[in-house]
Amino acid sequence: MIEMLVVIILIGILAGIAASRLDWVRYRADSVARGVLADLSAAQRTAVSLQTDVRITTLSNDRLRIHEDANNNGAVDGSERVTFTVLENGFRFGKGSMAGTPAPADATDLSTVTLVFRRDGTASRGGTFYLSSPVADTTCRYCRAVAIARSTGRAVGYSNASGAWVRAN
Repeated sequence: MIEMLVVIILIGILAGIAASRLDWVRYRADSVARGVLADLSAAQRTAVSLQTDVRITTLSNDRLRIHEDANNNGAVDGSERVTFTVLENGFRFGKGSMAGTPAPADATDLSTVTLVFRRDGTASRGGTFYLSSPVADTTCRYCRAVAIARSTGRAVGYSNASGAWVRAN
């Protein structure tokens, strides 16, 4: 019985040491970026499947509005579906001092404009949604980006964890 208690205590100590070495902010950054990537990809697929424009607007530094514009007039009407996405864990949109994403991605910051996915799946403009962490991060280790290709509407994620932008998906 005493041997079993000693083994359990040792396992607990080793688990505590291992858990303290995990970088939780990195996991949260990856999770937020994957969520934005999924929302943008779903909006593009919705535009193609419903044959209508889908408008993505950044309402604040941490919220996206996704508007299925059924009559393609650019205004939110009562019968059109509008959903909101809020960035979790204190992350926010904005480029700040981040370097642009690597080619062929367009480094234009999309956090202040409306992006429209058209019926054929293309985007109204190319550019990148930059995501910055709530942690003071001068090296941009927790910075993430989701780039949109104008010609195809495809969303691609990037991570800056290694000090240079690397494609994440």
